[in-house]
Amino acid sequence: MIPPSCVVKRLLSISLRLVISAALLWLLFQEHDLIAEIAPRLGAMLANWPWAAAGIACAFASLFLTAVRWHILLRGLAPALPLGAVLRAEIVGAFFNISSIGVMGGDAYKIMSLSRRLPGRTMPVGMSLLLDHLTGLLSVAVLFLLCVLAIHERWYALGGNTRVLIAGYTMYVGGAAAGILMGWILMKPAVLSWGRRTFPRVFGRPLFAGVFTRLERAHGVFMQLRGRVLPATLVGIVMHVLFFMSFYCGLRAVGGMAGVLDVFTAMPVVDAAASLPVSVSGLGVREHTFEALLAGLASVPETVGVSASLAGWLLNLFWGLVGGLLFLQSRHRTDEVAS
Repeated sequence: MIPPSCVVKRLLSISLRLVISAALLWLLFQEHDLIAEIAPRLGAMLANWPWAAAGIACAFASLFLTAVRWHILLRGLAPALPLGAVLRAEIVGAFFNISSIGVMGGDAYKIMSLSRRLPGRTMPVGMSLLLDHLTGLLSVAVLFLLCVLAIHERWYALGGNTRVLIAGYTMYVGGAAAGILMGWILMKPAVLSWGRRTFPRVFGRPLFAGVFTRLERAHGVFMQLRGRVLPATLVGIVMHVLFFMSFYCGLRAVGGMAGVLDVFTAMPVVDAAASLPVSVSGLGVREHTFEALLAGLASVPETVGVSASLAGWLLNLFWGLVGGLLFLQSRHRTDEVAS
C-alpha cells in the first residue's frame, strides 16, 4: 500500500506540472493567436500530407531503433529475449511518456514489462535501461557536436538567445559527462572498499552497507554490458537522426522552411528542455525553445516555429496512441485470463 505522504507528494507534483504547462501554453497563445495563427498551419498538415506521413514514418523508425538500442544491451543479460517484446514495451512506454503526469512514466512501465519476462532480474533490467539512456546521451552529444562544428562560421551571426541556449546545452552535456565519469569511478569496488577502510565509522553503518552492495551489483551489470555500449551508441545516433527528422517533417508539413542542419542543431536543446520534469509531456517548454532556436538559426517566423513544434509532437503522439491501444489490449487479455 502506498503511504499517504507519497500520495500527497505525487498529487502536488502532478498539480504543479499541470499549472506550469497551463501557464506556459497560456503565455504562448497570448503571444500567438491559437485560432487565427496556429490552427490554420496545423490544418495545413492535411494538404501537406506527404510530409506528415513521412514524419509519422520517421517517428516509428526512431521508436524501432530505440528498441534495437536497448535490445543490444539486454541481450547481454538475456540472449534469447526477442526484439518484439522490447519493441512492444517501447511503444506502450511511449504512451505513458505522453500521458503520464507523474504517477507512472514510460521507463517504469518498460522495467515492469520486461521484468515479467526476466523474473528476479528487475535490478539488472533497470540498470540496462539506465545504461541505454546514457548511450542515448552520448549519441545525441556526438550528433550535436557535429552540427555545432558545421555551423561554427555562423556563430556570431546568430542571435544572443540562440547562442545562450546552445552554450547552455553544451555545458549541460559536459556536466552530465563529468557526472557520469565521477559516478563510474565512485561505483568501482576498489573505491568502495577504500571508503569502508578509510571512513569505517561512517560507511560501516548498516545503511551504507546496503547502499554499497547495490552499487557493487550495479557496477557488475555495467561491466557485463560494457562491450555493447559502442554498437548501442551508433544505433542511437541513427535513432536521433530519425527522431529529429520527424520534427523537420513537421516543419515542412505546416508550410515552414529551414535547413535540415538548423533543425538538427536545435533539436538536442529542444528535446532536453522538453524532458525536464516541469510540464506535462514537455508542452509549452518545447514550443518556446523550438520557436527561439529556429528563429535564431534559420530566421523562421515565430508562429511557424511554434506550429512546427506542435506538429512534430503530434506526429510522435500518433505512436503513443498506438501504444495506448496495445496497453488496453494487453489489459483486456489479462482480465480474460484472470476471469
